[in-house]
Amino acid sequence: MGLFNSKSHPNHSLSIIARNCKVVGDIELEGDIQIDGFGEGNITQANAVVISASGHFRGTIHAKHITVNGLVEGQCDADAIDILSQGKMKGVLNTEQLTIEKGGLLAGENRATLSTDTVVPLADQTRVEAKQNKDKKPTPPSSKQS
Repeated sequence: MGLFNSKSHPNHSLSIIARNCKVVGDIELEGDIQIDGFGEGNITQANAVVISASGHFRGTIHAKHITVNGLVEGQCDADAIDILSQGKMKGVLNTEQLTIEKGGLLAGENRATLSTDTVVPLADQTRVEAKQNKDKKPTPPSSKQS
């Protein structure tokens, strides 16, 4: 079997930007990409993006899952983002799930994206409001005589 198997599924493909390699421009792929070198531009339609400890990316990343163990400067949009112990993210994250390991750094903003726009009240808040209403002393009706 050769390095490039003709039976490989596009969603299981892996592209690598090697260490000491610099890529500038937009990258659109349906598979996975690992950046060990330097990349600048936009990554779109990716399944998984990994910025390794030696990797550096500047730009916007749109993927299902992003793992940062190097340096990312820009914006990341994903279902899940993991910043590992050597990872540094400078910019804006838009994600439902964010994990930052001890030693990892987020210098910027995390904008949590929710799958729905519905606001659900917390059970604790409801209990607090009920207790406040219970603790209020009822005021006696005024006795007005004519």
